[in-house]
Amino acid sequence: MKKLFKTGLFLIVLSLTLGLSSAYAFNSATHLYIAEQVFKDNNINNINLYYGSIAPDLSLYVATPENWSTAFEDTHYTYIDLRPYAVGFTQKAFASGWLTHNEDWGADHCAHIEYPLGSNKGYVVEKAEELSYQTGLDPEFAQLAVEVAIDLLLRNNDDPRLGEKLLKADLLRSWKDRYLLVKVLVWKERRTDWLTLATAELTFRDLVGRYAVGLALPDPQNKEALAELGAQLAGERYGIEVSPAEVLNLLELAIGLCEGDYKEVVDFAIEQIKDNI
Repeated sequence: MKKLFKTGLFLIVLSLTLGLSSAYAFNSATHLYIAEQVFKDNNINNINLYYGSIAPDLSLYVATPENWSTAFEDTHYTYIDLRPYAVGFTQKAFASGWLTHNEDWGADHCAHIEYPLGSNKGYVVEKAEELSYQTGLDPEFAQLAVEVAIDLLLRNNDDPRLGEKLLKADLLRSWKDRYLLVKVLVWKERRTDWLTLATAELTFRDLVGRYAVGLALPDPQNKEALAELGAQLAGERYGIEVSPAEVLNLLELAIGLCEGDYKEVVDFAIEQIKDNI
């Protein structure tokens, strides 16, 4: 029973955080928040800026990896600056958001690789290890709960409209955003094909939308909604039955670990990105 509980929680939180990655990184709402703060003084198209900030994670939803084996490398390290290829206000906003996400020096660098400066691990890595020690979860699994916890803390304490912004970015992003990715990754660089890219993005947007609806609710309903969604997705996708109460308990533990210093690392990431742009 204990093993089933741990496995179920991992799969649930995996669903909540919209994808399994080998990297410890920030989740979608945190990326959106960071991008907005980086460019808050600029005259920029916010919907497409927001979508650009989360779009690199569409690489986690490639249904046929043989058709895009370098997806994560391409979206998080290699093709992180799309601005030279962007045409028009919309694509430039998308490219600006995309640039804030990367693991080389962007938001994911602080979460995954180095925070604070000179350390040998990122913030999310460290918190996941603490949560793993408390619960017995594998650190790679625990990091997924930490990502959702940071999203919830930002939405509940810093920007009550964060879930709404994420939903609008998901639903209202311009078709020109994907066209820019096709132009660079399919036509110019031949990293993948149009169908593989489009299918990955559709899957990504479906899950982001479901997540954003729950996140947009007021506290504590948003935590309860995400726990309910997690239990539902675990049953739908993996045939595992775990109660929303069990998922909620894990999220509360992760929130408790992060609530004292999450804002410090987010603000640090914002300043680091500004220095590199």
